[in-house]
Amino acid sequence: MFTSRLQNWVRSGARRVVPALRVLRLTPNALTMVGLVICAGSAVLVALGYLLPGGLLLLVASGFDILDGALARVSGRELKYGAFLDSTVDRYAEAITYIALLYYFIFHGHHTLEPMLVIFALTGSLLVSYVRARAQSLGFNGDGGLLARPERVVITVIGLVIAPLLVWALWVLAVLTNVTAMQRIWVVWQQSRRAPTADSRTAS
Repeated sequence: MFTSRLQNWVRSGARRVVPALRVLRLTPNALTMVGLVICAGSAVLVALGYLLPGGLLLLVASGFDILDGALARVSGRELKYGAFLDSTVDRYAEAITYIALLYYFIFHGHHTLEPMLVIFALTGSLLVSYVRARAQSLGFNGDGGLLARPERVVITVIGLVIAPLLVWALWVLAVLTNVTAMQRIWVVWQQSRRAPTADSRTAS
């Protein structure tokens, strides 16, 4: 699976950087927030039309998303709040990137197709994460599917760095994020069929 291979490759490199981070006394949560700030800077560049530097900065921000987890494991700080903060910040990071793209397209004269692709891609991305989190809260495994977060980041970066591919990248994200959400819903449904549990529907 691409996600696993990509994460393992990046984490192997991240482990070499962790000793320096420990010397600087940086905490995993601090790295998480630094990554969000860098992502916000990327979003500003994208919104203003500087797609290439915005894409490269987004790639740097995604590196911090790996480093915080690597530092947590090495330093023995794999705390529940850290995992919660990391997941929450990831959602904000994705949202501000898509909002920046929406701003860019609207203020560059694209009033129909491209903004709608951005909205569908954002909706699908948030649903992929929500389905996983909700499944886990009910005791199911909501992983899997075509586009987990690493794939989404890579596709977004490619679209930003190679501008002629940006609309195609958005098509891929708009379609396949929602397909991924449906795949995860299907996987959870199959698990629920094998192990019936009490229906615990709640408003959210």
